[in-house]
Amino acid sequence: MSGGAVFEFKRVMGCTPEDLVRWLPEALSDLYQQTSLVIDDRELLLGTHSRITMCGTTLKSRKIALLSIPVLELVITFDAFFSAEQIQAILDRFDLYTRRGGG
Repeated sequence: MSGGAVFEFKRVMGCTPEDLVRWLPEALSDLYQQTSLVIDDRELLLGTHSRITMCGTTLKSRKIALLSIPVLELVITFDAFFSAEQIQAILDRFDLYTRRGGG
């Protein structure tokens, strides 16, 4: 991975924008300060020299009986300075910190 390319990944998440904002410091660790987040055209986080950009859209909640699950579609864009291994490690950590479990 080199050149001026950027790399995009899509996630459909069961959370609200407020949930995501609350989880990001732990999910991104040191990269949190280099991340920008825009959801529904609202700038929620502006990192200095952003290397990771997240753009989200809230979608219609999913209903299962009386349960209502919020839906957030998120596109995560990494700049070209990340290697494939770094991106995978970042996404693995992000997924670990943002997945909701049940049981």
